[in-house]
Amino acid sequence: MPDEQDRMSALPDAILHQILSFLPTKHSIQTSILSKRWIHLWKFTPAIHIPYNEITPSQRTFIHNTLTQHQALKIHNFRLHFSLGITWYPDLAVQLQNCIEFAISRQVQTLSVYADLVAAFIDPQDYYVLPSMFYSHDNVRSLQQVSLMGFLFNPNPPSGVPFASLKTLCFFDCAIDDETLNGLLSNCPVLESLTIDGCHRSHNFKASWCQRMKLKHHVLRCRGDDGLNVEIGVSSLSTLKVHGDLMKISFTSLPSMVEATVFRCIYSPYTEDFCFRTWLRNLANVNKLGVDSWFPQVYLLLRLML
Repeated sequence: MPDEQDRMSALPDAILHQILSFLPTKHSIQTSILSKRWIHLWKFTPAIHIPYNEITPSQRTFIHNTLTQHQALKIHNFRLHFSLGITWYPDLAVQLQNCIEFAISRQVQTLSVYADLVAAFIDPQDYYVLPSMFYSHDNVRSLQQVSLMGFLFNPNPPSGVPFASLKTLCFFDCAIDDETLNGLLSNCPVLESLTIDGCHRSHNFKASWCQRMKLKHHVLRCRGDDGLNVEIGVSSLSTLKVHGDLMKISFTSLPSMVEATVFRCIYSPYTEDFCFRTWLRNLANVNKLGVDSWFPQVYLLLRLML
């Protein structure tokens, strides 16, 4: 197409950068062959998106080259999702830390790094460790959404810099103990949504840790082999989703709750002191309640005791 008919290339750089930010980074880079006008455009996009794929030496080289050549001063969105398959790369820890440090240094707003370690059968103590920069760099104030999978949180990390803008926090298959989680949440003053899914080392979760931040949405999924004590008592909470058999769940008054889902599959002996009547009473304001097979089991037991 003649240049005078190439209306796309005639657009301002800022608009083209925004358009490219919706593409996976690999596809964004491929636009550099269109013309001289496009050679360097991808380097200034405000987003890096490397979608789910099994990590390989070539994939690692691609990640390294992408970050080395990227020149945008600020990044709105950084997403890196990968699977190890059955291969374990101990030295990948350094590259992952570099990725997170790169994103934070560019004042990232949405940070999503998933290291799917399930197929590699990695012990949680060998998970990839979050860099200290995640807790202490001034730019963490810019973070609005954080999603992490397959990371180890060192106990008692530095907490001098608050996550002042963080509204959504999701941990999947991470290793984080109760004290570290409590300390981290206390440093998130405006958090609205919290997801803790299949994490290790956590044994007691109290939603009251989130009382100051007016938490609205909470998802908690317990690993099948771990017992977990759960105390839910946040007056601002509007939606709650709890999954897992080996949990002791206690509720206090939840006046703002409009939707609750509790999937347990079985009425476990671990939860034999679970007070069904109190549980329902504290969910009196709920408009939508989701349950599964444990519910009729408990209901039948109560009927038999009458």
